[in-house]
Amino acid sequence: MFKILILAYLIGQDPIATQQTFELQRSFESMEACKQELTLQTRDNGTYDVTWDFVVKGEFNWDWLAFGCVNDATGEQFMIEPTYPLGKPDELQGVRIKDQGTPI
Repeated sequence: MFKILILAYLIGQDPIATQQTFELQRSFESMEACKQELTLQTRDNGTYDVTWDFVVKGEFNWDWLAFGCVNDATGEQFMIEPTYPLGKPDELQGVRIKDQGTPI
Protein backbone atom coordinates (compact mmCIF):
# COMPACT_ATOMS: atom_id res chain seq x y z
CA MET A 1 0.00 0.00 0.00
CA PHE A 2 1.14 3.49 -0.84
CA LYS A 3 0.35 6.59 1.14
CA ILE A 4 0.84 10.30 0.62
CA LEU A 5 3.01 12.15 3.14
CA ILE A 6 3.45 15.93 3.34
CA LEU A 7 6.42 17.49 5.13
CA ALA A 8 5.31 20.96 6.24
CA TYR A 9 6.27 23.83 8.52
CA LEU A 10 4.46 26.73 10.19
CA ILE A 11 4.62 29.76 7.89
CA GLY A 12 6.79 32.55 9.25
CA GLN A 13 8.41 30.22 11.79
CA ASP A 14 11.66 28.27 11.84
CA PRO A 15 11.03 25.44 9.35
CA ILE A 16 13.41 23.09 11.16
CA ALA A 17 11.81 23.63 14.58
CA THR A 18 8.20 23.48 13.35
CA GLN A 19 8.38 20.81 10.67
CA GLN A 20 5.84 18.00 10.85
CA THR A 21 4.95 15.12 8.59
CA PHE A 22 1.27 14.73 7.79
CA GLU A 23 -0.26 11.57 6.33
CA LEU A 24 -3.32 11.73 4.11
CA GLN A 25 -6.14 9.37 5.08
CA ARG A 26 -6.34 7.67 1.70
CA SER A 27 -4.08 4.79 0.58
CA PHE A 28 -3.34 3.47 -2.92
CA GLU A 29 -2.71 0.01 -4.37
CA SER A 30 0.08 1.11 -6.72
CA MET A 31 2.74 3.79 -7.11
CA GLU A 32 1.09 4.91 -10.36
CA ALA A 33 -2.27 5.45 -8.64
CA CYS A 34 -0.57 7.38 -5.85
CA LYS A 35 1.41 9.54 -8.30
CA GLN A 36 -1.75 10.27 -10.28
CA GLU A 37 -3.44 11.63 -7.15
CA LEU A 38 -0.26 13.40 -6.02
CA THR A 39 0.28 15.29 -9.28
CA LEU A 40 -3.36 16.15 -10.04
CA GLN A 41 -3.81 19.84 -10.92
CA THR A 42 -7.40 20.98 -11.53
CA ARG A 43 -7.03 24.67 -10.65
CA ASP A 44 -5.83 27.41 -12.96
CA ASN A 45 -3.24 28.58 -10.42
CA GLY A 46 -0.58 25.93 -11.13
CA THR A 47 -0.84 24.21 -7.75
CA TYR A 48 -1.16 20.55 -6.94
CA ASP A 49 -4.61 19.71 -5.57
CA VAL A 50 -3.12 17.72 -2.67
CA THR A 51 -0.99 20.61 -1.44
CA TRP A 52 -3.67 23.23 -2.09
CA ASP A 53 -6.21 21.25 -0.03
CA PHE A 54 -3.62 20.77 2.72
CA VAL A 55 -2.80 24.50 2.93
CA VAL A 56 -6.50 25.49 2.92
CA LYS A 57 -7.45 22.90 5.58
CA GLY A 58 -4.54 24.16 7.67
CA GLU A 59 -6.06 27.66 7.45
CA PHE A 60 -2.96 28.91 5.59
CA ASN A 61 -0.80 28.38 8.69
CA TRP A 62 1.23 25.56 7.11
CA ASP A 63 3.29 25.42 3.94
CA TRP A 64 4.82 22.31 2.44
CA LEU A 65 8.51 21.54 2.05
CA ALA A 66 8.05 18.25 0.20
CA PHE A 67 5.35 15.71 -0.47
CA GLY A 68 5.32 12.29 -1.94
CA CYS A 69 4.16 8.71 -2.22
CA VAL A 70 5.66 6.15 0.15
CA ASN A 71 5.36 2.40 0.59
CA ASP A 72 6.59 1.47 4.07
CA ALA A 73 6.79 -2.23 3.23
CA THR A 74 9.06 -1.88 0.19
CA GLY A 75 10.74 1.48 0.84
CA GLU A 76 9.65 2.70 -2.60
CA GLN A 77 9.03 6.45 -2.71
CA PHE A 78 8.50 9.39 -5.02
CA MET A 79 9.00 12.97 -3.81
CA ILE A 80 8.18 16.43 -5.13
CA GLU A 81 9.71 19.65 -3.80
CA PRO A 82 8.25 23.09 -4.48
CA THR A 83 9.64 25.62 -6.93
CA TYR A 84 9.69 29.26 -5.97
CA PRO A 85 9.17 31.44 -9.06
CA LEU A 86 9.25 34.59 -6.88
CA GLY A 87 12.13 33.34 -4.74
CA LYS A 88 12.23 31.28 -1.55
CA PRO A 89 10.57 32.77 1.52
CA ASP A 90 13.07 34.28 3.97
CA GLU A 91 12.60 31.51 6.52
CA LEU A 92 13.59 28.90 3.90
CA GLN A 93 16.86 30.51 2.83
CA GLY A 94 19.57 27.90 3.33
CA VAL A 95 17.09 25.08 4.08
CA ARG A 96 17.47 22.06 1.85
CA ILE A 97 15.42 18.88 1.77
CA LYS A 98 17.59 15.79 1.59
CA ASP A 99 17.24 14.05 -1.76
CA GLN A 100 16.84 10.38 -1.02
CA GLY A 101 17.54 9.25 -4.55
CA THR A 102 13.95 9.52 -5.68
CA PRO A 103 12.63 11.29 -8.76
CA ILE A 104 11.66 14.88 -8.10
